[in-house]
Amino acid sequence: MAEPVVEIRRGGRVESVVRADGVVVDSAGRLVAWFGNPHRETYWRSSAKPFQAVPLVESGAAAAFQLEARDLAMAAASHSGEPQHLTRVERLLARAGLTAADLACGVHWPKHAPTADAMRRAGLAPSSLHHNCSGKHAGMLLTAAARGWATEGYWEPDHPVQQAVREVVGAFTGIAPAGLATAVDGCGVPTFYLPLARMAWAYARLYDGRGLPDEQAAAAQLVAEAMRMHPELVSGEGRLEVRLAEAAGQRVLSKGGAEGLYCGALPERGWGLALKVDDGGTRARRSLVAAVLSLLPVLPEDLRSQLAALAVEPIHNDAGHPIGEMMPIVELQWGQVR
Repeated sequence: MAEPVVEIRRGGRVESVVRADGVVVDSAGRLVAWFGNPHRETYWRSSAKPFQAVPLVESGAAAAFQLEARDLAMAAASHSGEPQHLTRVERLLARAGLTAADLACGVHWPKHAPTADAMRRAGLAPSSLHHNCSGKHAGMLLTAAARGWATEGYWEPDHPVQQAVREVVGAFTGIAPAGLATAVDGCGVPTFYLPLARMAWAYARLYDGRGLPDEQAAAAQLVAEAMRMHPELVSGEGRLEVRLAEAAGQRVLSKGGAEGLYCGALPERGWGLALKVDDGGTRARRSLVAAVLSLLPVLPEDLRSQLAALAVEPIHNDAGHPIGEMMPIVELQWGQVR
């Protein structure tokens, strides 16, 4: 059952409590630490993106189209629609002679408020390039193009691209591909339903791919390193992935997902992390994630202190005055692996 993990305090008193489940797993699949139910099942949503990008490398598409690390980070991104994001997605598509018209992710306004405001002032409308998943979809299109598969319908569950993704997810989570439950994600491709502990194990194996085919493990680590080194492309200005990279000196790979999900990896130890806010909210996710990371002994003490400071998030009223804070109260239960 989900446990209280963050208090929202006003005037020194508790006003609300956020509940969540979470788990840290090592690359052998052993539980390192947890709170709440480490085996809670939920949808992987955008936290699955590193694994959805693996076929881009494994298929030979990344080499064929001469992609660099920033391109791989873009293919695993939930970007904010900043100009740098759009430029790189357009370049990705152009490498295969494709355009925004080939994207099936839909359209929404940029999540980067200054960009959206500037577009509205100029009378501009958003396109599919602004969708936070356009990089992922571009990567899937390039995978199809490199393999000679049809680009039309690349988002359908029975398309070879999605079947390749399913195989990767099965390999990294240890769940037989045929047994993976799915639904439709917000951008139209399949999203996977599985336990948090399996998600965390998959993230741990991004850096310690024991038991996986060498080529697949190497492809996954290329994607993971691209994401770790370029969090500004994976998300955007001021967002959780960027703030964590700044606080932890890029010693953490992180990727959020919809409905209060978060996954991450600690490369130096080969640990993976997955957590889910019970009501799907995101307002306390930064506080919770930073607090959990600050409790993990794999990180140096100075970085843990920075993360602990990041975990206490001030709350301001409409006039900008501080009136309270989000205060983490999460407590970890520890397994035998430390």
